Amino acid sequence: MFTVHMLDAAHGDCLWIEYGDPARPKRILIDTGPAATWTQHLYPKIQAVVDAEGECVFELFVVTHVDDDHIGGSLRFLDEIDPETVRIKEIWFNGYFNLSDQVHSVLGPDQGEKLTELIVRGGWPWNRKFNGRSVMVPREGALKTCTFAGMKLTVLSPTFEKMQALKKTWEKVIREQGLVPGSAYVGEETVLPGGFLGADVDLLAQARFKEDTTVANGSSIAFLAEFEGARVLFGADAHPTVLVDSLQRPPFNGEPQPVDAFKLPHHGSAKNVSVPMLEAFPAQRYLVSTTGARFNHPDPEAIARVVVNGSGHGLALCFNCESDFNRDWAKPARQGEYHYSTEYGQPGEGLLVVLD
Repeated sequence: MFTVHMLDAAHGDCLWIEYGDPARPKRILIDTGPAATWTQHLYPKIQAVVDAEGECVFELFVVTHVDDDHIGGSLRFLDEIDPETVRIKEIWFNGYFNLSDQVHSVLGPDQGEKLTELIVRGGWPWNRKFNGRSVMVPREGALKTCTFAGMKLTVLSPTFEKMQALKKTWEKVIREQGLVPGSAYVGEETVLPGGFLGADVDLLAQARFKEDTTVANGSSIAFLAEFEGARVLFGADAHPTVLVDSLQRPPFNGEPQPVDAFKLPHHGSAKNVSVPMLEAFPAQRYLVSTTGARFNHPDPEAIARVVVNGSGHGLALCFNCESDFNRDWAKPARQGEYHYSTEYGQPGEGLLVVLD
């Protein structure tokens, strides 16, 4: 068994992975969405597991980067959980020290951001597979691969250079916003102006690609997850060129890596979905987690690139909710022309993706 539950996390990501024995699955949690996700959806799901099993154990909790739509619920999550019934075997999070690939064993007032304090206070194992240093692509040599109860993770992002770029703004962000770096965002620029209704899909797919340059997104922890032959690429908000460049490193050595599912970076932003990235990681399912609030994601240009340049006939677009920004892709005529299908989660529930 290998499932990915994209929780209803407003405009953000909260991904609950289960794998192994269905009667007693192993679990990995990726991000927590904005703050309301904790109260409305994540806490009730955790409590249901505790009620059924006596405890809820996460093999790994990944905070991919410091934007609010990925990290906002983490403060309450780590502050309010009962360590007697909720256990986290390891946390991956790149704090201030990690931006320079330093060990995070010493804290000072400038580095005492809220999540760091909670991790240290809770005594959670932090970046242990990386010996307390940065979760990142090595500066040279083979990519880092880690195993959690049989689940193999190969880290594809970030690079040291991307984390150094974030360091330049980190202290300013912390001073102004605490943990929530709203100022790290750069306004999304629509590649093609106007609405999507009636737009030509081929024209959208051919729109000039302009890559995301936001430093917070560039620092995203993205990885390939593999379990018993099933493969999922969790793209966080990573920059496409970083994912493609990582493919050139051992063990992949430039060979495209087909996956069963690909959680598209940055909720299907036109600046985070490139044709070379789609060719590097062809998928059968493309996962998008967002209501479209704030940035109107997914962008039609991004999804057009997927259906025109994706892995071929039979691919599925999997949205954790239906919205004004993805509903158009359910049109039967369009699906018939481009040979894809759509799946939508229910309000308040999100979408459960079951991998073959």
